[in-house]
Amino acid sequence: MAAGDNLILGIGVGGGRMNRITLVSLLIISVILVSIIAGQNNIITKSTSNDRRTVYMIVKSSDPNNEFWQIVRMGAETAAKEFNGDLVFTGPQSETNIQGQIDILADAIQKKPAAIVLAAADYKAVTPMAEKAVKEKIPLITIDSEIDSKAAKSFIATDNITAAEAIGEKLAQLINRKGKVAIVSHIQGTTTAMEREKGFMNTVSKYKDIEIIGKFYSKSSPEEAYRITKQILREIPDIAGIFGSNQQSAEGVARAVNDSGMGRKIKIVAFDSSEEQIQYIEKGIIQAVAVQKPFNMGYLGVKTALMAARGEKVEKNIDTGFEIITKENMYSPENQKLLFPFVER
Repeated sequence: MAAGDNLILGIGVGGGRMNRITLVSLLIISVILVSIIAGQNNIITKSTSNDRRTVYMIVKSSDPNNEFWQIVRMGAETAAKEFNGDLVFTGPQSETNIQGQIDILADAIQKKPAAIVLAAADYKAVTPMAEKAVKEKIPLITIDSEIDSKAAKSFIATDNITAAEAIGEKLAQLINRKGKVAIVSHIQGTTTAMEREKGFMNTVSKYKDIEIIGKFYSKSSPEEAYRITKQILREIPDIAGIFGSNQQSAEGVARAVNDSGMGRKIKIVAFDSSEEQIQYIEKGIIQAVAVQKPFNMGYLGVKTALMAARGEKVEKNIDTGFEIITKENMYSPENQKLLFPFVER
């Protein structure tokens, strides 16, 4: 089947802003309640089939306030139910807790699940433990971020370089292909950060009148991205544009530009689409975002893991796709499905 084409429901085009925000808020509250009921970071989805196989999905952050990973979880749960699997969804609270993710992966290997789905918090540091899983004959599927190894049976993710090239071209158009721009990236050493920086620079470096003043790292903290951006605005008052490479970086950048009253002057492009990012698009503070398909990433991750556990052939690389969304096209029916990904039950 196509990557989740018939699994995501959108809100009607006629819905007003309050309805959209309310529905997104209800989604987040529901996710938080599920986490509270679970009483721990591990969220377990049980199949009713007698032929159950347990899949561990270890992501970068199990924080219920991280919308991206919670939507990945929704897709994973849907696939577990559809393909007769039991799902253990887990990960450290913070994306910067690399050792925490390695410890969780080690614990999962000891439990000998049918397969492990991993979104590596660091390209190199997580690799030895991931390879250990394969040596223990546990099929490994990576999603979102790769490891420094060919050990995984399949890698499922956005083509980050292509998406970043597209969002870089969008920023170049917005600033008339001239001026100073900054990159506020997320976590140094992750493949997503490296690929998005590379793709963005591939595009903007083609224009001789665009100057990249530097790369800065928010550690996936909106507060740190806010601090970095305020410093950029103080030291480079003629900055023309800023690229925020993930949800948290984009939120911090947009808050700083908005609080400084420079929203009309500085153009912002970014990855991801949290509720806060959507509000800044509506206000004209963020001009464009590259929206991934995290539901599909979770769904295909578990589906592929169960196929591998059952000895079936799986694809080595699966591109989950992206869309460039702006204030002008954000209310199209297809884009609303991406911005407000409710799950068909």
